[in-house]
Amino acid sequence: MYQAMYIIHVLSALALIFYILLPFLVGGATNRTTAIALSRGNRIGQYVLILAFLSGGYMVSKAEYSVWWMVLAVVLILVMFAMTGMASKPFKALIGGDTAGGALRKLRMFTLIGGVSYVLLLGMMLGPK
Repeated sequence: MYQAMYIIHVLSALALIFYILLPFLVGGATNRTTAIALSRGNRIGQYVLILAFLSGGYMVSKAEYSVWWMVLAVVLILVMFAMTGMASKPFKALIGGDTAGGALRKLRMFTLIGGVSYVLLLGMMLGPK
């Protein structure tokens, strides 16, 4: 079972690389078609993030990690959950035709924070436990 969760975790981590690219892709979200595609990618990424969280939780329960490592991992993944969830509203505004710039500014901030937290998570997962 551990091996299956490990494979799910690694595949979901590969899929979540989308969140590293998202802050750079958001610049083209002024186009409605691009905004729809990125919004759908964000929604799929949220489901993949749940898979990564559950598979990682299972693997942590079967191994020995320091408390600080576990707390930091949970905090960073919660930041990712929050930022991807909050990015949904600016995406909807852009799809609706908001060209004032407020939605795009918020979207850039949310995706940048989410991307940075994912990079920090990757560093934690690949670094010492």
